[in-house]
Amino acid sequence: MKLENKVTVITGAGKGIGKAAAALFLKEGAKVVLVSRTKKDLDKIRSEWKNHKANFITVCCDVSKEVSVKKIVSETIKKFGTIDILINNAGFGIFANLVDSKLKDFDLMFNTNVRALYMITKSFLPYMIKQKSGTIINIASIAGKNGVATGSIYSATKHAVMGLSRSLFFEVRKYNIRVAAICPGSVNTAFFNSKRGGSIGFAKQTALDAPSIAEACLIAASLPENVTVHEIELRPTNPQQ
Repeated sequence: MKLENKVTVITGAGKGIGKAAAALFLKEGAKVVLVSRTKKDLDKIRSEWKNHKANFITVCCDVSKEVSVKKIVSETIKKFGTIDILINNAGFGIFANLVDSKLKDFDLMFNTNVRALYMITKSFLPYMIKQKSGTIINIASIAGKNGVATGSIYSATKHAVMGLSRSLFFEVRKYNIRVAAICPGSVNTAFFNSKRGGSIGFAKQTALDAPSIAEACLIAASLPENVTVHEIELRPTNPQQ
């Protein structure tokens, strides 16, 4: 197993990429902390994965709240004693032309996509620095490298994630801590739920799937400790298919 006993915290783990990564990492021997704001998703996971209950815990909270971040850290350390891998996956997008966008949506996206990532990373870093090892994986997006019509705010949050990831890489490599940004194109998950207020159009039949993004996370987390992959960009092989 590639991740035997590696303690892994995954935000946005109730469904989609986060859940797929949790399942894959458990299969590879990791101890996993699944974080989600949706209780019913975590309840379903506990029921489905009851045969693995000794190897994972769930934390139901809103990662954009400072008190929630403290809860995540506390419960992780209480259960497993440390952290080896952090996957910052929680995030969402509300799409509109900027002229039609709402300030409250701007604040909501930045609070979850950027501020929460900053808070939880900052909170777990002292443990990684002390043990002089760790891997931080930030789920960014192609939109963090390019502009996207109707996605100016979402794209801005993912550009911020890329800037943070690139800067943090240089800050913590002296402690043997790796920082990787995963940049997928369109992924067929609940992210594109119409209830979010509209989305970027894409062909679902050729979109990437959550398990594929999970495999990229595994690559970043399981390389030899003296090797790091700093950025992985993922696109469909044949989007015209």
